[in-house]
Amino acid sequence: MQKDKKGIVYVLIQFILFALYILPIFDFKIFCFSSIRYPFLIVTIFGVIIIFGSILQLRNQLSPFPVPLEDGVLIQNGFFRFFRHPIYSGILISSFFYALYSCSGSKMIISIGLLILFYFKSSYEEELLSKKYTEYNKYKKRVGRFFPKIF
Repeated sequence: MQKDKKGIVYVLIQFILFALYILPIFDFKIFCFSSIRYPFLIVTIFGVIIIFGSILQLRNQLSPFPVPLEDGVLIQNGFFRFFRHPIYSGILISSFFYALYSCSGSKMIISIGLLILFYFKSSYEEELLSKKYTEYNKYKKRVGRFFPKIF
């Protein structure tokens, strides 16, 4: 698998953000209503299901790097029927809603950082996927990046 410098930088930033999210290095609480916290936990679990379902679907094509694998195929079913980047979608859903559940301001800020990172990382990845798979542009028009297209 070819790993380019840009892809390595994206993955490094991603893991730093994950570490900051998980480790209690700094935190500040945001106001939240205790009566609506548990629905946020349910949505968090839904995000985790998307992550693991997508990982199982990718199997041996799973890589943190944006460069497509040489022997990879374009998957357009399962979770990939609704999102072009379902693992990123699941991470974003679970990170934002767990931040709301835990009333954590730092987790919310890191979730926003992940959203920005995943936007740029997925843009780069899609540029590479478009070069490798001729049908990618049709897929891109039909399926939303992180969330299903409504119309």
